[in-house]
Amino acid sequence: MTAVLIKRKCPAQNDLCQAIPACPTGAIYYQADDNEPLGGKILIDKDRCNDCGTCVQACCGQAIEIQK
Repeated sequence: MTAVLIKRKCPAQNDLCQAIPACPTGAIYYQADDNEPLGGKILIDKDRCNDCGTCVQACCGQAIEIQK
């Protein structure tokens, strides 16, 4: 299982993302990207993710799911 970001649901704003500070392993982070509509994107490092689900609960846009 792994955490997956559903991009169409994600507001992708670093200062608003509650999943970033909630992640106990630091697997979720923001990356600035001028090619993205909002200037950046939220990414999940699958190697650091331990599938705890904390990010799912913290995500304000319900954009993260744990998938098999």
